Amino acid sequence: MKVPLLSICVAAAAMAATTVAASAYGARATAAAAGYQAAGTTNSQGGTASASRVEALRSRRVQYDFSNESAHDKKIRRARAQTIKEGFVHAWSGYSKYAYGADELDVLNKQPKTTRNGWGATLVDALDTLWIMGLKDEFARARDFVAAIDFRRDGGQLAKVFETNIRYVGGLLSAYELSSDTVFLDKAVELADILMAAFDTPLGIPWQMLNVTSGVGSSESAGTNDSNLAEVGTFQMEFFRLSQLTANATYHEAAQNVITMLLRKNDAGAPGSSYVVPGLYPVGIDMINGTFTKSSAYWGGGGDSFYEYLAKTWVLSDFMLERDRELWSQSIDAFAKYAVAESSDGYLFTGFVDGTKFYPYTDTFTNFIPGTLALVSKIVGSDKYFSLASSLLEAGYSVFEKMPSSLGAESIRFVRKNVPSDYTALPSQAAKDQVDRYGFVLQRPYYVLRPELIESLYYMYRLTGDVVYADRAWKIWQGIQRNCRVANGYVGTADVTVDAFAAGVKNTVDSTESFFFAETLLYLYLTFADQDTISLDDWVFTTEAHPLSRSIAFDGTF
Repeated sequence: MKVPLLSICVAAAAMAATTVAASAYGARATAAAAGYQAAGTTNSQGGTASASRVEALRSRRVQYDFSNESAHDKKIRRARAQTIKEGFVHAWSGYSKYAYGADELDVLNKQPKTTRNGWGATLVDALDTLWIMGLKDEFARARDFVAAIDFRRDGGQLAKVFETNIRYVGGLLSAYELSSDTVFLDKAVELADILMAAFDTPLGIPWQMLNVTSGVGSSESAGTNDSNLAEVGTFQMEFFRLSQLTANATYHEAAQNVITMLLRKNDAGAPGSSYVVPGLYPVGIDMINGTFTKSSAYWGGGGDSFYEYLAKTWVLSDFMLERDRELWSQSIDAFAKYAVAESSDGYLFTGFVDGTKFYPYTDTFTNFIPGTLALVSKIVGSDKYFSLASSLLEAGYSVFEKMPSSLGAESIRFVRKNVPSDYTALPSQAAKDQVDRYGFVLQRPYYVLRPELIESLYYMYRLTGDVVYADRAWKIWQGIQRNCRVANGYVGTADVTVDAFAAGVKNTVDSTESFFFAETLLYLYLTFADQDTISLDDWVFTTEAHPLSRSIAFDGTF
């Protein structure tokens, strides 16, 4: 059911706090955003969302109807969900015992780690997982911790603005929408208002890093203006929802203005421009003058969530933000034409594109693409792009399936079909031996509990009902259990070509980031939980797997 925006109950403190954001944002960025129209169905480029199209999209159901699931399959599925929940409890118990309220637990040394300003990144990132798994006592304890967080105490670190948004702001918003406890909304607004200082730049393109006590921004590369596509362009979902919940358009305008500026300052194909193919946005950005600094475009690390948020913000906006849909459509068309290639063993991989030149390199972050693409393809009814999503997922899964550990490498280099120079250019005989054996070279052979492939398997299972996708997710979970589970939690594994159980020893990487609790374990659990739990017809996930409700109506105004 659609719920009118004004029916959302917002705490008075949260409403009052939003006035801070406008002054923090700054007049320069507000003026730069003048071309953006938030009201009505008109997008920032002057186009209009078709009313009949919007209504048709709103009524479309995309999640598979699981009503005919057999009793046998249901029993197996629920048992698997319980096993994954036990895994979460195992990891959470270690965190609670040795690092409660810290950003992370150094699992092997049983020590707390400050990696995200000391505000409790693991705890905040995992709030929705606690709620969805029914761990309500732990959720209540975490709620009290959140209420006392002081976001002006920086833990001796600059805040990485992108990470702070997706892990903290996103986590708090999802916890609010699931529980209706306004303390989470209050804290989300409080933190977002602090982050708005990062947007106080000549064009409103945010700094990568922020001193939360002084409000001074900087690049992660000291003394430069360097940033990347994902880090400046992954605010749309969280800031759109903040504007809805607070009736303050400032957040949404700030996020959308970034795209406006990138489009205004870069002309695809123009002489001297690093932006070559319309829709394939280069990763490197000068965030002061708004220009792309190199011609290299990539849908993996550094670019990934920018594209993801074009699609998902459109969905979250009740299909009203037409510019996001248009840009996504342009980007996925360019992606399909320039950024995928068939490997020598018949898989369709994505790669790295410099101008129009393709490089057969891919990392595990690109495994988000099949899930997001499949979701949007189901919504708009595109068999062509749903087929592409399926093919990309087969390629991504092959990287896991071929490993004795059942886990995939952080990055690989593959050899294209009918491009013999890809093979002859390999740097060593050892690399050629890996191609002969696996079909690719493991450039970074470790696995550090990343969720992206599991995420796409979850989407495909929920969208098609085909248990092969759930079985694959289960196989990966078994690989995590064999290779990554230790006393007090889970850690990475250094070499996916070796199975720890078979070898009798774990070659560990002592890394347990908050996304393991927020994404990896949540997507695994939801693959096997009852299918009406966070239905894809009712919720849309942020890049950090924080579900935001699709039931809040949007008419183009805040």
